[in-house]
Amino acid sequence: MPVKLPGPTSGLRIGLFGGSFNPAHSGHLHVAETAMKRLRLDWVWWIVARGNPLKTAHGDFDQRLASAKAIAAHHPRMLVTDLEMQLGYTYSWQTLLTIAVHAPHADLVWLMGSDNMVGFHYWQRWRDIAHLMPIAIVARPGVGPGARNSKFMRTFTKDRIPESMAPLLPGMIPPAWVYLKGPLDTSSSTAIREGRE
Repeated sequence: MPVKLPGPTSGLRIGLFGGSFNPAHSGHLHVAETAMKRLRLDWVWWIVARGNPLKTAHGDFDQRLASAKAIAAHHPRMLVTDLEMQLGYTYSWQTLLTIAVHAPHADLVWLMGSDNMVGFHYWQRWRDIAHLMPIAIVARPGVGPGARNSKFMRTFTKDRIPESMAPLLPGMIPPAWVYLKGPLDTSSSTAIREGRE
């Protein structure tokens, strides 16, 4: 099937930021902005998940897409895409592999909050994702111990680079990853859905 990527790729450093975004909030923007600044990215693409195999309720796709667009609109170099819905994919590795194949001259980095790192080993073919492209993990509130003890961290300990080398990550051969600490944003999709924010 023909694939139309959301923007130019050749010679660019692009962060791929996937999520349910149910709804998107300032915490998501914080992760994207932190990664963009610290990795010196040209673009961040927000990839709105078609669904989440690890969750029973995904929320309405169009509403989630709209919420991501509203939040990402705060930054001129962030694009929100429904690529996963277009492709009909369920798993992140499928989407990322497709992007990598169609953007061979881009330096791609998978972005995630540390809350996702804790359960990353439950994702289908998570090790393949780590070998497909570098990964940047941005600290999220209350996740420190869980992230430090995660199966991902234990499995790929030797592939971690220091924060001071973060700008080099987009050009590195995977597996390679960095953990980015800094100011935290406490916003939560769950809390927003439950009316606590």
